[in-house]
Order: sequence, then C-alpha cells, then structure tokens
Amino acid sequence: SSAVASAMAANPFLTQSNPLTRQALELRGGWTPDAKDVAKLGLTVGAATALSTKTVLEKTGNGNLDPMSVLTVRRIGGSILNYSVAAYLMLSQNASASTAVGVGSIITIIELAKTLFDGTHKDLGIPAEGQAMVLFITAIFSHLLINDSGGGNLMKINSGWCIANGVLMGVFTKLALKLYGDKVDASPDLEYIVSLWGFSLVSWGTLMALLDNGMATEKALGLGALPFLLRFAVSKFI
Repeated sequence: SSAVASAMAANPFLTQSNPLTRQALELRGGWTPDAKDVAKLGLTVGAATALSTKTVLEKTGNGNLDPMSVLTVRRIGGSILNYSVAAYLMLSQNASASTAVGVGSIITIIELAKTLFDGTHKDLGIPAEGQAMVLFITAIFSHLLINDSGGGNLMKINSGWCIANGVLMGVFTKLALKLYGDKVDASPDLEYIVSLWGFSLVSWGTLMALLDNGMATEKALGLGALPFLLRFAVSKFI
C-alpha cells in the first residue's frame, strides 16, 4: 500500500541505501574498515580477553568462572592477540614476516609460562610436560625469527612444527594427551581446550607457510585464520 511505501521511504535506520547514511558518510569522508582496522580490533579484543578474562566473562553474562572456563577464554584471547600482533606489525609497521611472527610468538610464550607457573595446569589436570616442551621450542623459534638468524628455512621448519603439533592436538586429542603427559582419563572439557589450542597452532603454522611462499599479507592473514575460526565455530554446534 501507499502507507507502507511511505514508511519504507522514511526509514530512519542507517542503511547503505538510506540517503541520510550516504550524506553522513560523505560529510566525514566515508569509512570502510580494512585489514589494518581489523588487526587493531583484534589487538583490543585479544588483549581484553587474555588479560581481563574474568571481567569479560562477567560482562558477557557468563557467571561460570571455573578454572577451565577461565583458561578457555584466556587461550582464545591469547590466540587472537598473537595473530593480531603479527598482523599489525606487517600491515602498519612494515615489519618483515619473520620479525612479525617472532614478536607475535611472544604472546604464546607468556601464555604457556603463565599456565605452568600459576598452577592452572595442576588445577585442570593439563600435562605439564607437553606445555613445557611447546614453551621451550616456541621460545627458540621466536628468538631466531626476531633476529633473523635461523637461515632461509626457519619459517618452513616453524610452520611444519606448528601444523604437525596442531593437527596432533586438534584432531588426535586423546593421543596427544597420552604422548605429552600420559593422561588417558581426560575430561571432555580438557579435550576441548587442547583441541582448540591445537587448531590455533594450525592457523599460526598456516600463516607462516603462506607468507613464506610469497602470498600477499592480507590474503595470508585471512586464509591462515580459517582453521582456528572454523574449529571454534563448529564447537558451538556440537
């Protein structure tokens, strides 16, 4: 009817077809988020989630603050921050892929060390041996990448290490728990966090492989994030 048509034409909501929206965008020069904006958003979200985990859980209405919930959210925040630091350095600071990956890996080192030394692994029954081994190897790779002193194959080796361990922990979680800590009676919650962590390693390794093969930075960042994002999304429906 004409009444409905008039109402549609006077739509006050800010849509791209709404002339008010177009005028507002023109007045302020227009704005389309790009990869740099996404990286900065990732830095904010990742830092808030990793450093203020309990606050984030409370603010989002999740009152279950048991150690596993806290660690799960903290690991997710750390993974986002890890990836976003590397993205920001490459996109906004023109850092080399090697330097960006090396610096980004420091987030992983801090997270693993925190889990080991604050007693979280004991509370949750996470094998300390596996955590310590990944911490040690990640620290070595980070140092070599930042100083660009590992030779031309360093990114390939690091990528292979991350993907292999990520697949082991993400897909063959029970086997990973047995190999890393002789833990055969893991709870479903423990298996989930180990699997999630594994897929974050797959994403990290995939990013390194794509960058090492010369793929454009923005495309590599997008494709590299897919394994972790898909695993996280799938967990919401299982």
